[in-house]
Amino acid sequence: MTDTAAAPAATADTAPAAPPPMPGDDGRTYYSAGGGRKTVLSFLFLLLLPFFISLPGMFWMRWTNGLMSDNFGFLVMAAAFAGLMLFVLIELMRSLRLRIDLQPQSVKMNLPLSRGPTPKLRYKAYDIPYDQIHTVETRREIYGGSLAPVLLKGARIITKDGATIPLGYVSDANVDPSFPYPDIAKKIAFRARLPLIDRGNVRRSVHRKLFGIKTADAESVSDIVDEAQIADLNRNHRNVVLAMIVGMVGLIAIGIIDDMSEERLSFRPEATLSDNAAPSKLETPKKDPPPKKKTN
Repeated sequence: MTDTAAAPAATADTAPAAPPPMPGDDGRTYYSAGGGRKTVLSFLFLLLLPFFISLPGMFWMRWTNGLMSDNFGFLVMAAAFAGLMLFVLIELMRSLRLRIDLQPQSVKMNLPLSRGPTPKLRYKAYDIPYDQIHTVETRREIYGGSLAPVLLKGARIITKDGATIPLGYVSDANVDPSFPYPDIAKKIAFRARLPLIDRGNVRRSVHRKLFGIKTADAESVSDIVDEAQIADLNRNHRNVVLAMIVGMVGLIAIGIIDDMSEERLSFRPEATLSDNAAPSKLETPKKDPPPKKKTN
C-alpha cells in the first residue's frame, strides 16, 4: 500500500511545473487585434471591392472601343489600386487570423508563413511547449539609408529541433499595442526559463525580405550596426528631412510670389485698356447718309 502511494508522488515530482507568473500576469496572456481594427478594415475592404471588380470591365470597354492608345493613365491607376487592395487584404487577414496565446504549459500561435516585416495570406498554427524552446531572440533590423531609414524590432523562437519561428516585427517609431513583439518574446523567455537574447542591430535589404531570401551568416556579421552608427543614421535622417522641408517651403514661397507677380502684371494692362476704351463709349456713332431718290 505504501509502494502504491509512493509511485504517483514520484510521477508528480517528475512532471514539468509551470513557471511562476510574471508581475501582473495571471498565467495566461492572449494577443489579438481589437474589434475596432477588424471593423474598420472590413468596412474599407468592402467599400473598395466593387470598384476593384469593375476594373476588368472598364479595361475591356476601352479595348473594344479602340482607346488603348489613351490607356496608360488608366493602367497606372489600376496598378496602384490593385496594390492598395492587396495591402488592405493583407492587413485584414492579419487582424482576423493573427493571434498569440501564452498558456501555462505552452504557447499557441497562428502566424503568417512569411519571412520579413510584410505578412502574407497563408497562416500556420503552432503549439510549442515551453520545454521544447531552445532560445528566444530579438534584434533590430535597419532598412534603407539616411533618406528614409526604417527601424524594425523583430522577435523569433528557435526550438530544440532547430526550427526557427519568427513572431513578427514592430516599428521603433510606431509600436503596435495589439502585438508588442519584444514584450511577447520577453514573456515567452520567462515562461521557458530562458534568457532573452538580443542579437543587436543588423542592416538588411528590402528586396531580400520581401522575396524571402535568406542572408548568409557572413553577410549578417558584416552588416551589424552599433548604437553609434544608428545615432549617426538618425542624425543624417533628421538633416535630410529638415533640408526637404526647407526646400518645400522655399518652393511654395517662390510659387506664391510668382502668382502674385503674375496677378499684378495681368491687372495693369486691363486697367490701361479700360481707361483707353472709356472715351470711345462717349463718341456718337456715325450715321449712314440717306439713300438718293431715283428720278424718272
